[in-house]
Amino acid sequence: MSPTDTESDRPTITQFTDPMCTWCWGSEPIIRRLRTVFGDQIQVRYVMGGLIEDFEDFYDPANDISEPSEVAPHWVEASEQHGMPVDTEIFESDPAQSTYPASVAFVAARQQDTGLAHRYLRRLREAYTTQARNVNHREEQVQLAASVGLDVDAFTAALDDGTARNAFEDDLARTRTAGVRSFPTYHVSGPGGERRAPGFKSFDDLVSALMTVSTSLEPTSPPPMQDFIDEYGPVATREVAEVYELDDGNARQVLQSLVDDGLLRREPRGNGTFWHANDGGDD
Repeated sequence: MSPTDTESDRPTITQFTDPMCTWCWGSEPIIRRLRTVFGDQIQVRYVMGGLIEDFEDFYDPANDISEPSEVAPHWVEASEQHGMPVDTEIFESDPAQSTYPASVAFVAARQQDTGLAHRYLRRLREAYTTQARNVNHREEQVQLAASVGLDVDAFTAALDDGTARNAFEDDLARTRTAGVRSFPTYHVSGPGGERRAPGFKSFDDLVSALMTVSTSLEPTSPPPMQDFIDEYGPVATREVAEVYELDDGNARQVLQSLVDDGLLRREPRGNGTFWHANDGGDD
């Protein structure tokens, strides 16, 4: 069997997404659990869906949002449901007027290296939602690119020569063709066919879809918690709770014990807490 055949036999979960969508941010614990439980048995892909081209022309009737300041209450309400921290100070200090520039930045990273691009998307989400950093600004995009190990010269070249923007337009076309109306939306494909799962989904929902298209998947136990944080840190409490099947209170207790042992450090952000490995994590 050729490498191409092997690659095509692996089930793929594609998330139609946006770097500034709070429900996509809320899906991070679930995606990380999928990666932890299934490892290289699955592929994860992201397609940029283009949530807001320009707030001047935007209206969300479901949440009665027509300008950036009206997003803050929606973030808080969503955070109470999905459990990931948010800091709404960004809507007072420097709200984004569009989600397109950050999406193009992700595509520039993806053109260079898929794995690093996934780390980059995480940092885009985290910086905007919990650190009040407007990741539409070039200096923020470049700093985050450097922090995950991307070649900054190649990254900025892709932004400047139009190749990243063109690839983003391809993502938008794919989103339209797929009829995606909400973010996240998942497309799950494998040897057993295809499934679509629109909206925020639980771990069990996505496992069910994956198992339908690939009956050979074998879940594994997560690694020791310290190893998980070394790999993915900084992590939010909800991510640890999701991966290790704990409630948030028990997860905080375990994490604080690792802080007390000098293995982790904690960082309050917005309405939640992040946990860093003492070697620095993926800052």
